[in-house]
Amino acid sequence: MLASELNPYIRFVELRHCAVSYKTPLKAYDYRLFAIAEGDCTVFVTGRELSLGKDSCLVVPPACEYRFIFNEHSPVSLYNINFSLRYLPGNGKAIRPDAPERFDPDKMPEEPDHAFFPVPTLIEKAPDVLSWAAELLREREERERGFQEICSALLKAMLLRLNRMPRAGEKSAPAPVALVKRYLEEHCRETVTGEELGARFGYHPYYLNRLFRQHTGQTIHLYQMQCRMKEACRMLTQTQMNVGEIAAALGFSSASYFCELFRKLRGVPPLRYREGMR
Repeated sequence: MLASELNPYIRFVELRHCAVSYKTPLKAYDYRLFAIAEGDCTVFVTGRELSLGKDSCLVVPPACEYRFIFNEHSPVSLYNINFSLRYLPGNGKAIRPDAPERFDPDKMPEEPDHAFFPVPTLIEKAPDVLSWAAELLREREERERGFQEICSALLKAMLLRLNRMPRAGEKSAPAPVALVKRYLEEHCRETVTGEELGARFGYHPYYLNRLFRQHTGQTIHLYQMQCRMKEACRMLTQTQMNVGEIAAALGFSSASYFCELFRKLRGVPPLRYREGMR
C-alpha cells in the first residue's frame, strides 16, 4: 500500500485502566494500537516477551497472538485503538478478538500490509502518541459533524509518523533482503521463483526465504504478490485496460484468480477499487 492509499477507519477507541492480566492469549481480526499513558506491563506477542512503559506504543496487526500481563497492585492506563488501514463497505462495526483456537481468518476485513506494520511493532518512546490518542478519543466521544473524517486523518498522520520512528531492537535488513525486494519490485509483472532468486543472488532458496521472512515478516511469495497488486492498482487507476488484460499483463493464469487474490489482499474487487479511486 502506498501512503496516498492509506485511509484508516477506526472501529473503537478507549482509555482503559488495567490491573487484571489476560487469562489466555487473544487474536484480533483488525489492527490494534496500544499506547501506555501511565505504568508499565508485559505483553507476550507471537512468541516474544516485550516490556511496555510510559510513552511506549505497540502496534499488533491482524491474526497475531498477544497476551497482556498486568500488576494488580500497580494498574496501567493505556489507549486501545482498533482500526483498519482502509475503509471498506460494511466494515465499520467493532470486532471482538477471539481465542486462538476459535480464530476464523475469513472474518478478517483485510490482510496485513507489508508497508505498514506487517509484524507486531514496539516503539519504546513515542510521547506524542498520547496526545494524538486523546484527540481521537475526544472526537469519537463528541461526534461532531465530520468526526469520522477527522479521526481518519488524525490516525493516518499518527501511523505515518510512527512508521518513521525506530523500532525496539530494530536492525537494518541485510543486503540480500534489500536486493530481493528491489528485484521483485522491478520485475512485478513476471513470475519469479525462489530457485531463480537463489541462483541470481547466490543463496539456497530455502535460506533466502527464511532470511527474507525474518527481516520483513512475510515470505518472498507474499511480497511478490503485494508488488503485483500495487502495479495492478496503478493500472486500474491510470489505464483503460480491463480486468482480463491487467491479469494477463501481470502474469496471472486467469482473470478469476487475479480477482480473487486482489480482493483478498486489497479488500475489494478490482472494479470496485477502480470506481472508488475515480
